Order: sequence, then structure tokens, then C-alpha cells
Amino acid sequence: MTAARLPPVAVRRAGPDDAAAIAGLIREGFEGYRAFAPDGWEPPVLEAEIARTADRLRGRGAWARLAEAGGATLGVVAFLPHHVEDDLAHFWLLFVTESAWGTGLAARLHDAALEAARGAGYRRMRLYTPEGQARARAFYRRQGWRERGGAFAEPELGLRLLELRRPL
Repeated sequence: MTAARLPPVAVRRAGPDDAAAIAGLIREGFEGYRAFAPDGWEPPVLEAEIARTADRLRGRGAWARLAEAGGATLGVVAFLPHHVEDDLAHFWLLFVTESAWGTGLAARLHDAALEAARGAGYRRMRLYTPEGQARARAFYRRQGWRERGGAFAEPELGLRLLELRRPL
């Protein structure tokens, strides 16, 4: 199997004005969760996700990048400071549109976030991913992330999540 090809991709800083584009990518990713989510599960309401995303991007220490090509938004990556542990960054999100799967874009965005976190003085990162999201879990394992503890219920999202961590 050969990797998909993309037109030239530009990666740029993302801010609160990009919340709708980012929430659209999040929503697309969440649609895939239906394959493993409980019956009747629904992703968060798009308008609420846009507002939540904009608020997080306004926060102190938020770091986010968008990948774009040919006028389309193809991916997003972001991290936030942890509010208790100064040397720990929270890898908030990484979503790549399905048309960019297999292109290396997710790894490129992932690595950019890790490099930026290192440069900001963080020594470790953590993330949460759905227990049923096998594709993401395999990707993160390849990138050096390790599960910490067992799955736990996340009531707002309505899914069981796993915490993963990695040193920087």
C-alpha cells in the first residue's frame, strides 16, 4: 500500500479566530467515534465545541497549529499548560482529516507540538484518547506514548478514556 499524496501543506499558528475550522476537524474526528461509542452516543454540539475551542485558544500558554493545503484545513494540533504540574503539558488535540490519513501529516503535526513543548520548558506531556479509538492508540504508541492507569468514564464526552504520557 502506498501513502496518499497531498498538495504542498502549510502549517501556521492557530488562534481563537480559527475555532470554527478546528471544531470542524474535531467534529469530523468525533463522527468516527460512533463505531465504538455506546448506542445513542452523540458528539458535542458544534456550536459548543467552537466556543470551547476559542476559549482554550485564548488561554495563557495555549499553542496550536493548523495544516492547510489548497484552501482546505487538513489537520490541527494543540497543547495547553497543565494547571498543577509546571513541567507537564496537556496534548489537547490532534486531528487530521481522513483525506490526509497515511500521508505523514499527523506525525509532522505531532512532532511540531513536541518540539514546541520542549522549547517552552516542558519535560513531559499527557493526553487523553478514547479507549475504543484503536487507530489513535496505535499511532500514539508508535510515537512513544504509554498508557497510564486504566480506562475511566468521561461523563461530558460520554466515552471511556485512557491517559497516555511521554517524556519530552
